[in-house]
Amino acid sequence: MPLRIHGSNGISGVDGTASAPAVKGTDTDTGLFFGNNTASIAAAGTQRLLVDSSGVDLNGKLVVDANGLNINGNFVSNVVAMTADDIDCSAGNYFTKTINGNTTFTISNVPTSSAFAFVLELTHTSGTVTWPASVKFPAATPPTLTAGKTHLFVLVSDDNGATFRTNAVADFDN
Repeated sequence: MPLRIHGSNGISGVDGTASAPAVKGTDTDTGLFFGNNTASIAAAGTQRLLVDSSGVDLNGKLVVDANGLNINGNFVSNVVAMTADDIDCSAGNYFTKTINGNTTFTISNVPTSSAFAFVLELTHTSGTVTWPASVKFPAATPPTLTAGKTHLFVLVSDDNGATFRTNAVADFDN
């Protein structure tokens, strides 16, 4: 099919495949290609992102469809080594912090209009932790932390950070 460019209809006649995308730069197997009600991005000859309207099998791809974002396979997040006591949610979903004294955490930049979760891996040498009022633990009781141990806190919010339901797994050996 010949390539057609039309001001109001866009570009047509370019479907392509993952190994031979329709729209590409100098790399012959990286670019954009189209299928029946789909648009895809390929890198190194492999489909990496599929925007789909038909609910196809994910086959290890990242898919955006009418139901939102679907991930089939590993989800990878940044590990953010915190230097201050603010958990900046725009930086990632997995935070690490070592405390050597009393620490008061704050939480900032919580994504809005969606559920958000993160993990705080806390290596505790000494001191107590003070949490923001938005952080809620089971039975309203934060865990007692053992010095010299590492603790994992999982925080989940579905109201833009007004409340973080929180649980902890405490006392891992360092």
